[in-house]
Amino acid sequence: MKKRYVTIEEAENSLSEVRESLKKIMKLSENISVLQSVEISYDNEYDELFTETKTNHEFHKLSSELHRELHKLIKIGCIVRDINVGLVDFFSRFEGRDIFLCWEMGEESISHWHEVSEGYETRKPIFEIYNEEQ
Repeated sequence: MKKRYVTIEEAENSLSEVRESLKKIMKLSENISVLQSVEISYDNEYDELFTETKTNHEFHKLSSELHRELHKLIKIGCIVRDINVGLVDFFSRFEGRDIFLCWEMGEESISHWHEVSEGYETRKPIFEIYNEEQ
């Protein structure tokens, strides 16, 4: 799939959809973790086989749903960086180079950005881009 670049406005406009997808992804991830952590002892081979088959089916179903949601976000132009906190980056361009518009669950709007080669720790206020573009 080709990388999709978005403007600040396009990223802002997609935030409600991104929020909903992230909520689903976070819940699915939590359910997968719980499913993987369950240990059951069995009285016989049939019960073990039946339960393992059912558990594997549920695991794959949840994983498939999670990947569908991740793919939906990629189509928007967004990469999930941390499922647990709901941290995402949007591909964008500034002064002829790739950058990331950075957003995390709980923030009202996109207020930060960072270089592609850097991460969350180096986030800069978005007004730096707005001020330089004007």
